Amino acid sequence: MNISEGLSTMSARIKPLLELMASCLVYSLIVMLIDSVALFFFLRDLNLVASSLSFVMLVEGGIGLTVGGAVVLYSPTVNKLGEVIFHSKPWNAKRQKAAEKQANSWIATGVILVFAALLISAI
Repeated sequence: MNISEGLSTMSARIKPLLELMASCLVYSLIVMLIDSVALFFFLRDLNLVASSLSFVMLVEGGIGLTVGGAVVLYSPTVNKLGEVIFHSKPWNAKRQKAAEKQANSWIATGVILVFAALLISAI
């Protein structure tokens, strides 16, 4: 394997990761903006907004991490129950990969929200 093949392989692996992180960063920024505006509308004090925002973002980040983990862990079980009870389509590797991709978005967004909340609370 020469250097150009190694770089193209590494680029092929890093590109989806960068796309995932960019989309999750956008999701997190949207959530932070909505939270900030809502808290400022109700509280109207920057000190209270900062402390409340860090708490709300920690909760939302924790929810994102929990939902992402639950999707990965329980999706085969839940879908098997759906097959038996509701006669839905059988669960296959393609559907598992799609569920894991969705869970990656939840988990990455949750991690970004938790780190941002910790950063806000440190300020």
